[in-house]
Amino acid sequence: MVKDIKRIQEITPIQSLLAILVLAVLVVSFLLASQSYFSYIEVTKIANSCYDAGGFPVIVKSGVNLAYFDCIE
Repeated sequence: MVKDIKRIQEITPIQSLLAILVLAVLVVSFLLASQSYFSYIEVTKIANSCYDAGGFPVIVKSGVNLAYFDCIE
């Protein structure tokens, strides 16, 4: 047990910085993937509702955001 505590204390500042950097990259990747997924779900739902109403959806996206939507019947 004491050996493990000493081993933890042997972590250098560069290793700590690297661990924080890796964690930050993972968090940012997760957030971007989540935003992309929910954007896809939003577009799919409104397009399907337009098709169900007998129309044709016109969708303009800016990045992952929906910039313009119109349902032409």
